[in-house]
Amino acid sequence: MDSDDAGASGLSILVVETDPAARIALLDHLRRRGFSVLESGHGGASIRAAYDRPFDYVVTDIDWSGVSDGSALARWVTANRPQTRVILTSKTLTHWFPADSTMASLPILRKPFRQEDLDRFLSPVAVMEMPGS
Repeated sequence: MDSDDAGASGLSILVVETDPAARIALLDHLRRRGFSVLESGHGGASIRAAYDRPFDYVVTDIDWSGVSDGSALARWVTANRPQTRVILTSKTLTHWFPADSTMASLPILRKPFRQEDLDRFLSPVAVMEMPGS
């Protein structure tokens, strides 16, 4: 898990992405926009991070598996940190959530996605390009 606390926008984001190359590109995009970023490549550390402190956003891949998964993280965050906006990502989009569940109302992006697609779900203040980037 890696942290960058110099978020110019003042907004924090937890990024959970299992693919290292996709994670690097995503982190670079978010840091250029001034987010304070905490990253993880798997579930256990990300759930602990969400438990330890609130985030403005959580962007999580839901295709990872194990004892905890992206869906478990998203469910925990929506139940315990209702002020946090959760954005799901998936390669397959074959996930089915009951219509009356919290998960069904969360935005989901199919990977690979354009950075502009992610920006639609982030605060307008946060998606402004930082000077010098």
